[in-house]
Amino acid sequence: MTITEHPLAKKYLAAVARETAALSPERRNELLADLEEHIAVALVEESASGDDEIRAVLARLGDPRTIAATALGEEAAAPRPSLARALALLVLLAMTAPLSMLTPYPLLGCIPVAGAIWWLWTSRQWSRRDKVIGTVAAVVPLLFAVAESVAVMGDVHLGFGALFLPVGLLALVLPVAAGVYLLARAVRRPA
Repeated sequence: MTITEHPLAKKYLAAVARETAALSPERRNELLADLEEHIAVALVEESASGDDEIRAVLARLGDPRTIAATALGEEAAAPRPSLARALALLVLLAMTAPLSMLTPYPLLGCIPVAGAIWWLWTSRQWSRRDKVIGTVAAVVPLLFAVAESVAVMGDVHLGFGALFLPVGLLALVLPVAAGVYLLARAVRRPA
């Protein structure tokens, strides 16, 4: 029997395991392995073999509830995916194209574009790659509307007359597609 298989050590570790049931399995197993190693080292260093000596070592480690509360507090600090934030971003992205391209005032699209970009980059919910995708998708309709306005107002021929409709449709659909993508990433991302 190893020193950590002593009934008091096993009871202590079982209590920590019960109290940390809400932790992710990986974090919980890591915590228990660290505690078991710490108990083994402390018991060997103090040559603890009797029940009273083992109780003293375990008491110095702390109450299992305190250890669990500390571990749970650390894990709670991790960002959690927010479905509401993802849905709000989807709505903002969906608004960018119609407000930029289908109104007489394309600069109205700046409002949801700015909101979507701010909302996206202030969130720790998405990866940097996801944020770049969302940003590009938010800006494309505005850029298309500005290019269209410049072409119409200045009577400039941009050379994409035949592509105007497909590019315009792409600019309308792209923000919504990016919003759906970001929503799916938020739903799939582990908490």
